Amino acid sequence: MRRILVPVDGSPQGEAAVRAVAAQARREPIAAIHLVNVQPPLGRYITRFFDRRTIREFQRDEGARCVAGARRILDNAGLPFQAHLRTGRVARTIAETAAVLCVDEIVMSPAEGGFLGNLRIWLLVSAVRRHAGIPVVAVMGPERVAPIEFPVDRLGSTVPR
Repeated sequence: MRRILVPVDGSPQGEAAVRAVAAQARREPIAAIHLVNVQPPLGRYITRFFDRRTIREFQRDEGARCVAGARRILDNAGLPFQAHLRTGRVARTIAETAAVLCVDEIVMSPAEGGFLGNLRIWLLVSAVRRHAGIPVVAVMGPERVAPIEFPVDRLGSTVPR
């Protein structure tokens, strides 16, 4: 039986990975499901105006909000899980959490929509793979409802509609 880590960010794409793990758990036994949300550290400009306790509370609340949808999915499926809230560099913190929890694989959903969104997520998946040293499974999320079209104008440059 495998132990699985699912990084979640509160987006529908992140929840697609949780749904995939829930579906997999119906087909085969899974020893443990771990959800992790990583809040990136705030910049110096922001941290100089707020005390550490306020920043920690904000990041904890934001992390809990991001994990809420994934919790509902697993609760509705009747699957046991543990949720972990972390702060740090996202890819490295996901990999470190995987090592501490001794998971066998990381399941992520890279589909965000649009070229730049997909590129950003694929770069994150690639960075997690580089740091983790265990399999990282990429689950495709829900399709965008209305794709952005970039028609070519008369001069040959692209113009978003």
